Amino acid sequence: MRPRRAIGWFLLLYSIVPHAWASPPVMLDETACREAFAAIERPPLLRAEFTQEKTLPDVARPLRAKGELLVSAELGVILRTLSPEFARSTKVMPLSRPNTDRPGIEARISRMIRAVLIGEYGPLAEFFSAKGRRDGAQLHLTLTPKSAEVRSALQSIELRFGTYLEQVDINEAAGSKVRLMFSGFRPTPDLSADERRSFAEADER
Repeated sequence: MRPRRAIGWFLLLYSIVPHAWASPPVMLDETACREAFAAIERPPLLRAEFTQEKTLPDVARPLRAKGELLVSAELGVILRTLSPEFARSTKVMPLSRPNTDRPGIEARISRMIRAVLIGEYGPLAEFFSAKGRRDGAQLHLTLTPKSAEVRSALQSIELRFGTYLEQVDINEAAGSKVRLMFSGFRPTPDLSADERRSFAEADER
C-alpha cells in the first residue's frame, strides 16, 4: 500500500472511532462528588455571561434571556438579566444572609441556587443526594431531592463543570426545564461601588 494511501486510511479510521483511545468515564459516589465539587477552581471574584433557556411543556419554543453573572467569594452572587428588555432584572444573593430564617420552598430554592453558584456543598447535601461522573476534563453531577417538599418543586438539578461551572439544568416537577449556560469567564474588574451597595442593601431587607 502506498504511504499516502495508508495515511489516508489511518485518518479515516481515527475520525470514525475517535473515542477508541479515550479513557472511559469515571462514575462518582456521594463522597467522590463532594470531593470533586470542592476541587473546582473558585477565584475570589469571577464574572461571566449567561444564557438562560426555559422550556415549558406546552410551548414549542424555549424562552430565552441573557445577562451577566458576578460571583464574589466574600459577598455572594449577583445575576443581572439584560435581555429581552421586558425581562431586565437584578437578583442579589448575599452570603451574609443565609435565608435559613425565611420559610417556604422559594427561599430554599434560592439558597440552593446560590450554593451551586458560589460553591457551597453544605446546603446542597442538606437537601439533595448526589451522583456523578468525570469524563476527561468534564465533571457532571446530578442532584436529586431528598425531601417530599423539595420534590414537589424540583425533580433534579444537573451540573456540568469544566474549569468553572459551565451549565446548570433545573428540571422542575411540573415539567418545565431551566438551562443556564455560562461563558466568557474573567476575574476582573474588581467590585464596583454600585455592586457593593447592592449587596449591602440586600442584607438590610
